[in-house]
Amino acid sequence: MNVKVKIKTSQYTEGGEVQTIESFYNGEQIEKNGSLYVSFLEYDTVKDSRNTIKISDGEVLILKSGDINSKIRFIESKSFKSKYKTLYGDFDMSVYTYKISKKISDEGVKLNLDYKISIRGLLEANNRIEIKVIPEA
Repeated sequence: MNVKVKIKTSQYTEGGEVQTIESFYNGEQIEKNGSLYVSFLEYDTVKDSRNTIKISDGEVLILKSGDINSKIRFIESKSFKSKYKTLYGDFDMSVYTYKISKKISDEGVKLNLDYKISIRGLLEANNRIEIKVIPEA
């Protein structure tokens, strides 16, 4: 099914600054083996990447492939390490998930992820991602 995807990311740095980015995409949603998959193409003037969000019972997985490659796993109260691969090099990344909240209905999907991200040598911040997926009429 074709969908509209709205992603709002807020990042809270240790200095108390808040940066918010809101993006809109056209994508598609399918259900397979009890999980919901939402995929879309993210593009800007610098990079292109295919994004897939897999929503399962107790887990959310965000996969990026293209100019940026990463696999971020979210499970409440757990930490996961992975590589964040860019055109400029690979970075060690760690994500600790505080909370996952989701609502899935015929009107769409609302998914919030609250987590701490650490990219060695670059960044340490608390983040919130708010994802809304709305079926196209």
